[in-house]
Amino acid sequence: MRIGAILANAVALTFCLAVCALFVALVALVGFLGALVAGLAVLVIAYNVEIEDGSAIGSSWTPGLYASQRLEQPGSPEEREARYAERAQNSVNLSIAKHVGAALTVIGALGFFFFQLRP
Repeated sequence: MRIGAILANAVALTFCLAVCALFVALVALVGFLGALVAGLAVLVIAYNVEIEDGSAIGSSWTPGLYASQRLEQPGSPEEREARYAERAQNSVNLSIAKHVGAALTVIGALGFFFFQLRP
């Protein structure tokens, strides 16, 4: 492995541990409602990444944005196949993130309902 890939993995692992620590603190402070909010946040982020799919989402204020992105699309069959493989890998990762977000949402909602809402 190159040193850049090792550093990128180390930064990603550090960020993941920080997010996990933040999640544990959120659940400790707020209870199951914290798990519910964290699950919803993961779902929103995962679906936004899936919708964007590596391209910017324009509005009526930027009509040339879509046209400029279409011009930058890969032209050769090898480039298109590489792009397809990248999208397939991103789809697998997003599927995992969506399942984790859904699980956190369900655990948070059920835990809040059964343990915090009832006396």
